[in-house]
Amino acid sequence: KIKGLLDCLYEGDAFEEIGEIDLEIKNEAFTCSGQVQYVSTAGNFKQKGLEYTGSLEVLKTILGYDYLWNNIRVKGGAYGCMSGFGTNGDCYMTSYRDPKLKETYDVYEKTIDYIENFSANEREMTKYILGTFGTLDTPKTPREEGLRSMMAYLKGLNEDSIQKNRNEMMDATEEDIRALAKYVQALLDCDVRCTVGNEEKIKETNERYPDLFKEMLPLI
Repeated sequence: KIKGLLDCLYEGDAFEEIGEIDLEIKNEAFTCSGQVQYVSTAGNFKQKGLEYTGSLEVLKTILGYDYLWNNIRVKGGAYGCMSGFGTNGDCYMTSYRDPKLKETYDVYEKTIDYIENFSANEREMTKYILGTFGTLDTPKTPREEGLRSMMAYLKGLNEDSIQKNRNEMMDATEEDIRALAKYVQALLDCDVRCTVGNEEKIKETNERYPDLFKEMLPLI
């Protein structure tokens, strides 16, 4: 099978250089006839001089089970919410099937206060850490094992760096979590927003908060 794949691979010369990619903050809202929103904010903490730490994965678990879940899902009525912190610095918070819009962005802004005042006893921290490892150490098919290895190669991760990240997850304390407030602040300081949702809701919100989005476009 591998030989057959190799025989049909392209054999031409690869480009030695890739042209410059100009990035810009667009803060777009895409309108549709749906009755709910998908509300996202994103950024990159490495652009703010911060390095990745495994404790960010524990923070992701805490936000998913506590702060974001309670404020966006339970109180806000959204179907769900997510956050993520990549080893390359890319990070985000997002909701889906969300009846709210500006209120959800307000929740994101208040994440800083939650983290700075985070408190958990040993049992609660152990629960969060176990939940974090539970998402990492699920049984994998050969395809999933191969995909994980390929992504580690592309990201420049080796066994030492992976183990370092796992140690930081396992050893995370409430003080470590509070220290991550600057990472979420870095995310919010990037001021990147994108929403897909109900046309009337987006227009009404944009009239009240004209600085929220730079542009509104039809999704289709």
